[in-house]
Amino acid sequence: MLSDIKQRATHARDYSAHKFASVKDHMKSQRDRKSPPPSSASVRLKSAFILSSFRAHSAIVRSQAGTPENSMSSPSLPASGAPPAAFKQAARQEGGKESDTETDRIDRANLSQEDKKLSPQSSHRAVQTTAKEKPSPPPVPANRTPPSISPTPALRAGSPIPAVAPAPIAVPAAPTVPSAVSSPMSMGSRPAQQTPASSSVDDEPFDMSYPPPATHGSSALDLAHYFAPSTTWDSAWYAEPGALQPPPLRGNTEMRSAGAMMRRGQKKTVCACVLFADLSMCWWSVSFQTGHATDPNDASSVHRAAEYLPRPRALDRAALLKAHETYGEIIAAYAESHEDTGQYCARGECWDLAHQALEHVARLDGVPKPVPSTSRTHGHLIFCGMATGKGFPQYGWWRGGDDRVRRGDIVEWRSVVINTSVGKNTHTQRLGDPDHTAIVVSDAVPSVAVADGQSVLPADLGALEVVEQSVVTGSTPHRSTYLLGGMEEGEIWIYRPVSMEAYIGCLLDTKKPDGVNALTL
Repeated sequence: MLSDIKQRATHARDYSAHKFASVKDHMKSQRDRKSPPPSSASVRLKSAFILSSFRAHSAIVRSQAGTPENSMSSPSLPASGAPPAAFKQAARQEGGKESDTETDRIDRANLSQEDKKLSPQSSHRAVQTTAKEKPSPPPVPANRTPPSISPTPALRAGSPIPAVAPAPIAVPAAPTVPSAVSSPMSMGSRPAQQTPASSSVDDEPFDMSYPPPATHGSSALDLAHYFAPSTTWDSAWYAEPGALQPPPLRGNTEMRSAGAMMRRGQKKTVCACVLFADLSMCWWSVSFQTGHATDPNDASSVHRAAEYLPRPRALDRAALLKAHETYGEIIAAYAESHEDTGQYCARGECWDLAHQALEHVARLDGVPKPVPSTSRTHGHLIFCGMATGKGFPQYGWWRGGDDRVRRGDIVEWRSVVINTSVGKNTHTQRLGDPDHTAIVVSDAVPSVAVADGQSVLPADLGALEVVEQSVVTGSTPHRSTYLLGGMEEGEIWIYRPVSMEAYIGCLLDTKKPDGVNALTL
């Protein structure tokens, strides 16, 4: 049996050498050209390699027939031949061109089953070597700029098709590939990041509870619409005694007004001026014939008229600084004059301290009359903000060109809760039931840069030092400090006392002064 196996191996060696040489030429991977016949040395190397494979196969057969594996001799190669070279792809030179040296590759897809059995191990090794030694793509040359990727226009009929690789598929965006000579980007070359407008993590709009909302942009314009000829009136309210308040204003305490009644013969005129909490102003009048009932909607017998000034715009830094220089020290000193005296200012209400301070300024000679306290409004609004609950964000808004809260400003609180931690203890302060007023006696510089219309949190203002009083709690005028970072509930407004004529346009008077450019519908 052993001699029979040896004869088969010898016959297979001779047959494989002849078969390998005869089929190699037309079984190449490159079918477009025929390579020259291999040298005798190459044939010997490949034949020896295949022979070693069959000897190993014979040894396996012998082992299966009962011969111990350790008694099998290892296959030997001819002494004159070197081990077969590993299968490699054609080497690439710089620039992507192939070198003149090539290694023969067998197209196993076109081999017969009998041919494939001749070298199963060598083919498997070639696949492994190819996967292991596959060269990486060549680097992008330094002097080449990668082309931008854009959609390729369709070729017109009859236009020549260039003999180049297909155009790349268009993609939405392509990153720019830096050249090989460009220096790496340093951290210092990054574009500057924009600083947030404030420390707020949420820039959603918020609605304050004061002043009352208006349908047409301001309370004065709302009232002007009531006096429009197209508005239907339900009664002749203007003919009633003391009719200085039209129906929309009855019961409204968030305004100031001045009115009068005039009569000439049978013609009577009722007129008034109203300053609202949003600092818009409206003049209205109704003229009618007395002595007999008239239809309030009859324009031939009842004449209505209204003019208005909208809400004033925010002032710039220079105007607000001038207002502070004019009123700030006087108002702060007025509040401090009542501090620690043990005596209330006026009725002792918190609002009285601010109201009386502004009235005191209005009585001074040579000082323009300031905007009077109108409900909870004490001048030019420079800040408003709110806290929505413990653990929830604050919101705030800066108005005007000044960069800080200044001495003499007036602060309003509504249902505010401030919790301040001192060591292990927490001190709770409640301001407003629901409202509370105080006068600022020390500047407060926000911790962030501020500008008109910018989002600024109450916490950004830091601490407010004020003089306040409250007859409800039995507190006479005294000094207090509030840390707004601990504000957890409620709302806050801060006003700058300003000249009424400079800011609104005129003083509160029944008749519109000459030169005031009021608006009409």
